Amino acid sequence: MEYDIIYRMPLHSLWTVGMFRCCLEWDITSTLTFAAASASAGITVLINNDLDKCSVNHCTKFETATAMAFISWFAMSPSFLLNFWSLASL
Repeated sequence: MEYDIIYRMPLHSLWTVGMFRCCLEWDITSTLTFAAASASAGITVLINNDLDKCSVNHCTKFETATAMAFISWFAMSPSFLLNFWSLASL
């Protein structure tokens, strides 16, 4: 049985459990994925454009990893929106 930590009450409400699951889990995962993709894009731009060190480093691998991070974030966004919509319809 799940309990609310602050009020020490059981969480019997489906709305409360769904809100914790949907909003907290998907918001945190989506935000962290977008932050990681943005950080890797910044490092790729730094190495490629600003430092001109692409001949020494593996820039195509960095660019591919950055593209995959953004693709995973775009793939995660509809899932979050559909879960949030189904939570709102309860």
